[in-house]
Amino acid sequence: MQLVFATIFEYPHPGGLSTHVDMLSAALARRGHEITFATPRRLAPTRLELLARGPSAILQPFGGDLGRIWSHRERLRILAQGLSRLPKDRIVIAEDVLAAIAAKQAGLRCLLTVHGYLTREALSRRGMREGSHGQRYFERLEREGYLSAGRIVTVDHRLKEHVRAASGREDARVQANFIDAGWGTSLPPKGESRVALGLPGAPVILCPRRLTPKNGVHVAVSAMLHLPQALLLVVGDGAESEPLKAQAQTLGVMARVRFDGAKAHAEMARYYAAADVVVVPSVPVAGVEEATSISVLEGMASGRPVVASAIGGIRELITSGVNGLLVPPDDPHALSQAIASALTDAGQPLGRAARDEVARHHSADAAAVAFEADLEAL
Repeated sequence: MQLVFATIFEYPHPGGLSTHVDMLSAALARRGHEITFATPRRLAPTRLELLARGPSAILQPFGGDLGRIWSHRERLRILAQGLSRLPKDRIVIAEDVLAAIAAKQAGLRCLLTVHGYLTREALSRRGMREGSHGQRYFERLEREGYLSAGRIVTVDHRLKEHVRAASGREDARVQANFIDAGWGTSLPPKGESRVALGLPGAPVILCPRRLTPKNGVHVAVSAMLHLPQALLLVVGDGAESEPLKAQAQTLGVMARVRFDGAKAHAEMARYYAAADVVVVPSVPVAGVEEATSISVLEGMASGRPVVASAIGGIRELITSGVNGLLVPPDDPHALSQAIASALTDAGQPLGRAARDEVARHHSADAAAVAFEADLEAL
């Protein structure tokens, strides 16, 4: 099959969606399918800057979510026009609801992968007001996107229920996120990684998170008050960067919290190799909960004990006490206690069980076979 991965967002970019596309497209290519990519930037970069990004930045300060609405409308137009130029035998794998709408407008068959909640996530970023015109506009887009796709795959059961509630569709299939089968076995040596990253001999707690409110990095920073011998290594960037640094300074833990910024996915293997524990302290924000997190899966595949919040799709990946530890969200004391437990020898069986779980149930090649069945049904 000739497949087109489409999204209105940037690709590649730091984050789970981009990693998902990387791994699934590679696995489908290994199965003999021809893969191409379509984004507004790839199709019309000048138009994107002049007609989407520029006007959006001008309009947004005037309120009413005008800038956000304008940007999404223009991105949708660019993508739909680009897809309409493709032969009609192409099948689109849409990575967001607007890409599914664009595929329908272009007359192409489409499988939609649902990674999150378009409207709720806009609200969670504090850029959109409850009850606003923007909220109503995005809710209409979500419904249209779900109804535009021939097939829908969600990455956890909570998202499947969200699709049903938003559109009435009962036929979404759940396919938890996945990673390359060789991820955990291809890590560099731990000691070598620590030297390369300039890490001390103290236990290292890796927090591989974009710095947004829902990712809960502030909870991990607060937990360091109770972990005086450890180092928290935060890898990611975002709007919360400066507030988080200020928080660490105020709490007096800045000397034991290191912010390394965003890194390319290929660089992350060294960070996982250097870690003793991986922490994913996500919190619910505006109804948004973490899906089946790729950061969790990579930590598990690395054989490191993962300590994560008991929310959303994370609960579908980790059985607490068996292949990781789950804690209540937004509870720094519970998080610190679980990390301390994972740092002991008891953490080793958790890491081994986690690696086995990912190898058995979350391989990109196995996921590609399931996606292939959906694509053939189209």
